Amino acid sequence: MTTPVREPQMDRGIARREALLDAAIRLLAREGARALTHRAIAAEAGTTHGIARYYFGTLDQLLDEALRRLAAQQVEEVHALFHRLPDADVQQRITRIVEYVTGSLARNRDADVARYEFFLEVARRPQLRASLDAWGTAQRAAFAGELRGAGATDPEAGAADLLTIVNGLLLEQLALPTDDFETARLRPAVARFFPAG
Repeated sequence: MTTPVREPQMDRGIARREALLDAAIRLLAREGARALTHRAIAAEAGTTHGIARYYFGTLDQLLDEALRRLAAQQVEEVHALFHRLPDADVQQRITRIVEYVTGSLARNRDADVARYEFFLEVARRPQLRASLDAWGTAQRAAFAGELRGAGATDPEAGAADLLTIVNGLLLEQLALPTDDFETARLRPAVARFFPAG
């Protein structure tokens, strides 16, 4: 029998719970999954071990919720960026995707590192897969919308491939950064998925 995840009803409880999830993401990015314990996450969040255990009875529950929180934040960023100028031309759509990737690197490197740590954790903890799948579905739908708006013939298949390539390029840039990443690697890779325009 699994321990239920406690959903706080008061603002203070919501803030505590979110602070624990954000702490898990930071710790995951900084030290990897082996560093994640209730005690370490509580210390990172500036609270007690008991509070972490109160809201998340198991580490798997905490990881699943942290994954979903990070996914929601990144999907929201994509939607906010892609829904500006709905009638954008091809070059504007390419630029939006490039800006999303380079902007995430500049804004919150920890979130990007944590994303790849979550991919690896799903390989070890299959129970997290549903949340990762939901994240991928939402991201692919957003990318497909950009391709569809530009007149791509098969936006869904193109979006799946584009997202895979973007993820690979971003992972490479996190590990082996280069100064010409945007112009030499990212923009040309993204542009290949769009009709000439």
